[in-house]
Amino acid sequence: MSKTKATANPALQAAMTRAQKAQSGIQAAEVRHVPVDYLRLEQIESSPYQARKDFQNIEELAEDIRANGVLQPVLVRPLGHDRYQLVAGERRWRASKLSEQATIPAVIREMTDLEARTHGLRENLQREDLNAYELARAVVELVAVQTGRPVQEVQAELGGASPTGETLDVLEEALQLVNKELTYLSFRRNYLSLLRLPERLVSAIEQGASYSAVLALRAATENEQKEWLPKVISGEWSRRQIQQAIAERQREQAPETDRGEVNWKKQIQVVNQQLTPERLSKLKPTQSKQARKLLEALVKLLQEDAEGSS
Repeated sequence: MSKTKATANPALQAAMTRAQKAQSGIQAAEVRHVPVDYLRLEQIESSPYQARKDFQNIEELAEDIRANGVLQPVLVRPLGHDRYQLVAGERRWRASKLSEQATIPAVIREMTDLEARTHGLRENLQREDLNAYELARAVVELVAVQTGRPVQEVQAELGGASPTGETLDVLEEALQLVNKELTYLSFRRNYLSLLRLPERLVSAIEQGASYSAVLALRAATENEQKEWLPKVISGEWSRRQIQQAIAERQREQAPETDRGEVNWKKQIQVVNQQLTPERLSKLKPTQSKQARKLLEALVKLLQEDAEGSS
């Protein structure tokens, strides 16, 4: 990390400040248990900046909402014409729809696109149940937002040989939100590569599969991935089982000589070509003596085998 912090873009800094104020506002409302307003669920739409893509298994939350209501308000921003967009709290909103609630408590804040995206990413990074792929994507997107650059450009730079000091400084701040012992090197080694995975492997991670096991699946064939993914998602197989299965397949596909077996037909052909009286007569005395001993040992071995088989 560079020791000198890069000067932040004033517009981005202002966006961060306002996003932090909005987050403080919702936290204060939660403490007071006084939501700003109750909005009809159909008035609210999902955020296009939502880092989380897996909204499965929200039935338990829906049951809790059905029994106790929504205890923490969602954060929304007005879009006009009595419409609102979620900034934080999409699981609560979806679970409320599942439990057939009519309204939901909401904190309403005026926010720009940049502020909404920044706040949403920061809020997602502080979640305890963020999976590895969501974490990697949210961190890179937050760095991209705060540096005002395309996501793909930031991703390529972080995976390259020498990211700039400014990028590393912003990355460090993003990693501090995660509440994990993450550094640039550990993030690059364990998380960044997840963003290059095929869609089916990303889907497995989003369903709760071990990301280390999913990474091991990169060495598997497409058919093997389809066969083994259900075992990985269910937790039946870990990285070790995948590595063992791949090693077993490689052993089965390896040539006989690679498996410690001798291709006798090929070896006999070589001997027949090389083992001629003319060739033997040209050997040095020490070589000739060694060749005679080897032939005598081979003849003896074959005779003993023949006698044992009779």
